[in-house]
Amino acid sequence: MSPSKTKNGIPVAVYRGGTSKALFFHENVLPEPGPQRDSLLMRIMGSPDPLQIDGMGGAKAVTSKIAIIKKSERANVDVDYTFVQIGIAENSISSGGNCGNISAAVGPFAIDEGLVDFRPGTSLDPALRAQEVRIYNTGTQKDIIAHVPIDQSGAFESDGCFEIAGVPGPASSILMDYRGSIGAIWKKGILPSGNIVDTMNVGGKDVQVTICDVANPCVFANAHDFNITGYETAAELTSNRDWREKCQELRGKVAVLLSLTDDWRSWDQISAFAPLPIFVAPPEDPSRGHLSARLFLDHMCHESMAGTGAVCTAACSRIPGSVVSQVIGKAAELTSLDIVHPIGVMNVHVQTEEEPGPDGLPVFQTLSFLRTARRIMDGTVYVPKAFLPGPSTNGA
Repeated sequence: MSPSKTKNGIPVAVYRGGTSKALFFHENVLPEPGPQRDSLLMRIMGSPDPLQIDGMGGAKAVTSKIAIIKKSERANVDVDYTFVQIGIAENSISSGGNCGNISAAVGPFAIDEGLVDFRPGTSLDPALRAQEVRIYNTGTQKDIIAHVPIDQSGAFESDGCFEIAGVPGPASSILMDYRGSIGAIWKKGILPSGNIVDTMNVGGKDVQVTICDVANPCVFANAHDFNITGYETAAELTSNRDWREKCQELRGKVAVLLSLTDDWRSWDQISAFAPLPIFVAPPEDPSRGHLSARLFLDHMCHESMAGTGAVCTAACSRIPGSVVSQVIGKAAELTSLDIVHPIGVMNVHVQTEEEPGPDGLPVFQTLSFLRTARRIMDGTVYVPKAFLPGPSTNGA
């Protein structure tokens, strides 16, 4: 293919991280954070448009994602990582949170782009070494440690024998350590409301929920309280208007409870401060997992399970009396949690100290999960001239 003569381009790489896919940019090729950058990223993705036909988005929440990376100037950190979730049909964009699946591709990108010096990590594959990559997530202001498989030359090695539900074929395993992500968004600890269980009125009915802030804020509820089984496919729940409306109401009323807004109806539902509703039920087949879960994201049911949602679920499961703990029962004594989602099972490693913290809540030794990632392509993404970065662009 001959080189394009079009100058309206920005260098980009496309990575799959876990069960999501994102565009990866070096921070210095984009405008400073603000309206110009937001408009540019929306245009690159092709939003707002339910098909995202004139951009790089795939008309799904799991493919309408962007990661912005730069070499960090912070002590003991390799790269700063900004995660951006872009609305599909809505004119909305959020850069204040994180995506656990996409975070699994940050380490490989940092290695591929020469942003990190070698530091040994932990590899579950004896044939590979692992590079430890220390990541600072700008949205949550928390550190993540990725243990990324590398080959003898020091390059990211994506080939391996590990498989995850929702991704065809095997790849190398990347260990993501999230134990430092307590109080990720609201900075009020693991239970931001101060209660293990809160009672909220949703759809005219009182329901019990647990609000938890680990990796990303989530609100957990029993599936049957929302007239679902917790075993539905993602498509079935996305087409369930009553369920979607109740999810929006639940998110907004959690925001009211935490004094983030006075009116739940006007709450910015894609904001990083809005919790992810996760609906739990006993597993339909106990031999497959410890609980079944369905997660609501960007007006639809997540096709699988968000990595941050899985971490938060695992943390919540170790709080006696929480909605999740009540569902899993004695499985709370195990060192891992198997979460059954619409297309498979996700495992989270979770261990706590014998003694709780001063607040009586668990202190985590391990809060981690395994993902895979792959660089799909790199090149140039083109936009109309009006959206191009101006002379004030970072590093220009």
